[in-house]
Amino acid sequence: MSRAFLDLTDASLTLSVGQQTLRSPGIVLSQADDFLFGDGAFAQLKRRPLDVRTDMLSQLATTPLGNTFGNARHTADLVYEHLKGLFESSDGVNNLCLIAPGNLEQPQLELLLGILSSLGVNPSAVVDRALLAHPAELGSGLNLNLQWRQLVVSEVTVDANLCQVDKITALPGLGYLDLLELCLEECADACVDQTRFDPRRSAESEQTLLDTLPGVLAALRDRPEVSVELGTTSFKVSRSRLEKAGQKIASAINAKAGVLSIDQSLSVFPGIAFDAVASIDSLTATGEDLLLDHSDDQPLTRISKRRTASAVTPADESAETSASGDAMTAPAASDKIDKTMVTASAVQGAQPTHVLIDAVAHRIADTDEQGLGFGVIKRDGVPCIDEALRDRINVLSVSGSHDRLTIGSRLYRNDGKEAVLIIVES
Repeated sequence: MSRAFLDLTDASLTLSVGQQTLRSPGIVLSQADDFLFGDGAFAQLKRRPLDVRTDMLSQLATTPLGNTFGNARHTADLVYEHLKGLFESSDGVNNLCLIAPGNLEQPQLELLLGILSSLGVNPSAVVDRALLAHPAELGSGLNLNLQWRQLVVSEVTVDANLCQVDKITALPGLGYLDLLELCLEECADACVDQTRFDPRRSAESEQTLLDTLPGVLAALRDRPEVSVELGTTSFKVSRSRLEKAGQKIASAINAKAGVLSIDQSLSVFPGIAFDAVASIDSLTATGEDLLLDHSDDQPLTRISKRRTASAVTPADESAETSASGDAMTAPAASDKIDKTMVTASAVQGAQPTHVLIDAVAHRIADTDEQGLGFGVIKRDGVPCIDEALRDRINVLSVSGSHDRLTIGSRLYRNDGKEAVLIIVES
């Protein structure tokens, strides 16, 4: 059975199953009582800007939406519907590897796992995207992941046959949409200079220009100048004019940091020099190699390091994929998160004693005598979810499950209510 891969950034969801590859831009349009995802929603970005959202994954949470957006309660509802449509379009998903961007925070990852579980999909592995996107054979350097409204910069170190992701930085205002907007402005100015017609005059013509941009950028790879057709209006735009996009990225990163690997979506913009481009094919090929000896019964932790040149001995492999959060958890983006991880590591092996609901801690007993509605009980001394309520409760955790709840596991009830498992020291 071939392994499936789900490449996640907030700019695009890409599902690779065998020879089938499904791509859907991470954008949603609210219309009547339904949602339209992907390319169809992108085609309405300028026409109906108030009905479009592009922050589903980057803002993944169960926090109620401040402004009404269709019948969605929160961004988790939108991600659920988007993934549901993607899976329904596939030939079936088994043995899934989740390729997660480094800026996806641990609570978001756990919520995502809960969403996948509710869709009947349980990943067997989670891998840091930069680990697969950066070619280890080229040496240490930076990997750039282009998202909708930000650029995620991952520092990748290759040393002593070990490749690992060390630091992750998100740079807002340098995302795919930001670069497209910059190119749109340059093209519109060129159109005004040559024809006196401004495509930004109406939402319709501005959307038409936006739809044309990917083709313009592709054509400029081989030519210094191309013609652009907007209905009855025709004008020319040069590659040098659009190099501002790539130059803006280049000026925001450390050009002396070593090898630069970038996303395929970023490589289309002129003005930036790079050493390698990551495509879905290269990501899945590297993922297959990485997970060659990976066992599905190993703890589900985010893999952020891998062996490179030399063969991995059984002892090495065991050490690298052990249950230790320090060995396999993605690097934190701040000291605050680092301290949180240390705390979690310190209590590893201990069992939760209480369930926290609405800021009140309730002791876990053999039965849910208080009728808290989450069915958290102890069976043979192990905290778990009562069978009678399992169809109503999603366990959001990389290590916990309905059968064994761990400290930090978050419970999400089908009516939107949440709880978290904690330990209270006496």
